[in-house]
Order: sequence, then C-alpha cells, then structure tokens
Amino acid sequence: MVYELHAVIISRNIPLNDAKNIASKFIPSTRHYYRTTTNSYRFRNIPKTKFDKNSFRSKVINDDITLVYGNI
Repeated sequence: MVYELHAVIISRNIPLNDAKNIASKFIPSTRHYYRTTTNSYRFRNIPKTKFDKNSFRSKVINDDITLVYGNI
C-alpha cells in the first residue's frame, strides 16, 4: 500500500497567512485550494475521490497541525 498526503489541517488559532506558509511546507506550491471550517483551515493536496474510501489515516504533528493520508 502506498499512502499519499490528502490534506493538511491547521487550527484557526494560527493566522491564515501563517497557516498558508505551514501548509506550503507539506504541499507543492502549485496547489492552492483550501477551505475554512469552524475550527480549522483545511488545505487539500489530492481530492478525496482519488482515494480508497476506508483508507484515510491521520498523523497529528502537534496541537495545531494534522496530516491526513490515504491509499490511492
């Protein structure tokens, strides 16, 4: 199984510009899609439709950053 990065989730405690800089360390600079949820900013790398439905795993980096991986 090969897991690929699906999304980077960053807490809204961090300002948006700083969150964009953090996300750019994990996601290539050609992708700029993000959305705002009630508690976080969610930066997408690859759409969820490209992944197996039940293969998502989360890696908590710290209290403010979570990486979401999935099996393609």
